[in-house]
Amino acid sequence: MTDRHDSEQAARRELDKLRREGDALGGIFARWFAPRMVDAGDPVELWGTRIGRGLSAVAVIAICLYLVWVHVR
Repeated sequence: MTDRHDSEQAARRELDKLRREGDALGGIFARWFAPRMVDAGDPVELWGTRIGRGLSAVAVIAICLYLVWVHVR
């Protein structure tokens, strides 16, 4: 009975941790596009950071698709 209780407590701790961190994919994108270490009063720097990170995400996806296309062909 105590093993089941311990595993339930561990599962609840993991669920609480996931709730705090957000869901996996949304959490990753939220952290990626979040403007850390950017002056919030400077909108040019803020949007420049967001655009740069967005373009880098698109480039990574394009490279992955290209590599899959080359190796499957």
